[in-house]
Amino acid sequence: MTDTAERNPLDKRRPTQVVAPGIYQLGLQGNSFIVETEQGLLVVDTGPSPDLVPDALADLRQHTDAPIRWIVYSHGHMGYNYGVPGFLADAERRGDPRPTIIAHENVVRRYRRYAETGGLQAHLNSMQFRRAKAAFPAVPPQTFPDQTYAESLTLGTTGRVVQLFWAPSETDDVTAVWLPQERILYGSAAVIESIPNIGTPLRTLRDPVRWADTLDRFAALDPAVVVPEWGKPRREQVGEMLTGTARALRWLRAEVVARLNKGMVVGEILHDLDYPAELFDEPWMAETYGHRDFVVRDIVRAETGWWDFNPTNLHPSHPDVAAAAVAGAIADQAAVLARARELRDAGEVQQALHVIDLLALAPGDKPETVEARELKAELCELRAKQASSYVSRSLYRV
Repeated sequence: MTDTAERNPLDKRRPTQVVAPGIYQLGLQGNSFIVETEQGLLVVDTGPSPDLVPDALADLRQHTDAPIRWIVYSHGHMGYNYGVPGFLADAERRGDPRPTIIAHENVVRRYRRYAETGGLQAHLNSMQFRRAKAAFPAVPPQTFPDQTYAESLTLGTTGRVVQLFWAPSETDDVTAVWLPQERILYGSAAVIESIPNIGTPLRTLRDPVRWADTLDRFAALDPAVVVPEWGKPRREQVGEMLTGTARALRWLRAEVVARLNKGMVVGEILHDLDYPAELFDEPWMAETYGHRDFVVRDIVRAETGWWDFNPTNLHPSHPDVAAAAVAGAIADQAAVLARARELRDAGEVQQALHVIDLLALAPGDKPETVEARELKAELCELRAKQASSYVSRSLYRV
């Protein structure tokens, strides 16, 4: 289901922007980061499709006609480098040497996992980005890197120095780019100009402390400019953004663990935290994509198992069987529907969702069940309008 009033975050094709002389960003999927060197161009990320490459390169060629020497993967998430064949074809057409593709060594493992779980990834992406499952290939068109590195790699033998270094954050295979002469940092997937994307409901674990460590290492470089994975280059409050985000993540870790040590469960923790304004009421902590609740849940997941401590859920019945049993135990199902509507009308939409699930999850097409599902759909749309996170809005609407 697509929300026509809201732009999909992946739809980011933009003209070339000059960050500094010989340094550019090009919107394909996120910020493709381009650096001129004496050996040729370094291009970070090639976009979601070869079909976008000709127009993107035609725009770039208005600024530089240098050959592309290196293609670097910012990280291994699907779609960021599906455009590689288009870049290789362009080099061949121009008679340039084939660019060398470079990535952190962990990208190889991620690409293999995505090849194994392509159908699952397509299903998850269709929910998160509100697109048809067919829009995401079940067999991802991956181009494996020619060269990998573990900790850091310096490119360019003369002239401008380009340093690649491992920056584990959103994934364990992130590559950041540091230009020491200009003090320009491409923060890659570690810097997204909003609360770090930790604990996304559909994704594997992400470590907030590891992400904080990476941001502190960024700050120690004392960059004058940071180019994020998404959004405009930041030239002001650069250090404050990096260290402030790191402090917020460390605060979350400490406070969640303190409550786990008291025996609290995740639902209790989510409603017990009192977030300090000096850490969380900053523009770089806006919950436009991720959410503080997501971070809390990932910390809990990292320290506990899958069980929610409710004995009923230890060895549960099939979901349809359990839902049918619950619905069958309710003598006055009309009263459940009425109560859910009362809560909705009182503005207690989340409570109304809890109530309506007594009926809406049951199988079959009894009139009360159908009515409950229709009401739940309405409640989910109301919750979507209340949610700040794009991911939350997506999941309510699918």
